[in-house]
Amino acid sequence: MQFVIAKIKPTDTEFKAYTIPLLEIAELADITPNKLYTTGKELMQSMLGKFIILEDKENLRMKGFNYFEELDYGEGEMTIKLHKHVHSLFLELKQSKEGFTAYELIEFMTLTSTYAQRIYELMKQYSRSKQRERTIEISELREMLGIEKNKYKLYSNFRKRILELSHKLIEEDTTLRYKWEGVTKRGRKVVAIRFYEIHISGKEKPTDLQEKAFLENYTDQEIYNEVINSYLTIKEIIKLENGGYLVTDKFDGIGYEYHSVEQLQDCIAKAITNKGLGII
Repeated sequence: MQFVIAKIKPTDTEFKAYTIPLLEIAELADITPNKLYTTGKELMQSMLGKFIILEDKENLRMKGFNYFEELDYGEGEMTIKLHKHVHSLFLELKQSKEGFTAYELIEFMTLTSTYAQRIYELMKQYSRSKQRERTIEISELREMLGIEKNKYKLYSNFRKRILELSHKLIEEDTTLRYKWEGVTKRGRKVVAIRFYEIHISGKEKPTDLQEKAFLENYTDQEIYNEVINSYLTIKEIIKLENGGYLVTDKFDGIGYEYHSVEQLQDCIAKAITNKGLGII
């Protein structure tokens, strides 16, 4: 699943299938090649049992669907087609203003509450800013979270069912951290919520498999390089022992070092933006 998410590109416009070489997974999981077919069968059986149920307890309604629409295995490769709802969600998040990474998408999908997912997405936007805090009026926050007008009218219900529960789930299931408090008017009515100390805990890191797939996803994309004040077309990204990344140019084969994934993403974003402005 990590490999599939990492391979989804923001530019994908259709519900395409993704091919995963199981030999790479086997190497990372220390599985011998002669057990590859058995591993493929076990993976398919496990994956076909994955599903989502969206539950609206107040209106006694439920909606469910499988993660995967179709799986196909042959010659050491598994071809995977996601359910259209799951695929649409991943595309929407990767195309969002901040652009979710593969690891953040996996965290996002572990959240069992829609409101927690929306707050996670909202907080993520501020986690990289200098201020790392935001005060939002109750009415605006309700609109951001898509809460119907007749739901959770009392602040006590809104606090318990939305703010406290979402914060608990995000703390338990993701690496995103933040604090919040109600902002009162004249010391009485709560009119806004202040979110602050928003940051990523950094206690957990992507797996080797996820990072490998994530870096492969950048192949053939353009990236800005400050050293030469120009743009490269990525042939390969190699993780270095010092924690940095070596990017080789597709056309001249010269390698340039970037110190972090964040720098890679920023320089790719700069190339995309400048290309749109006709600078490249």
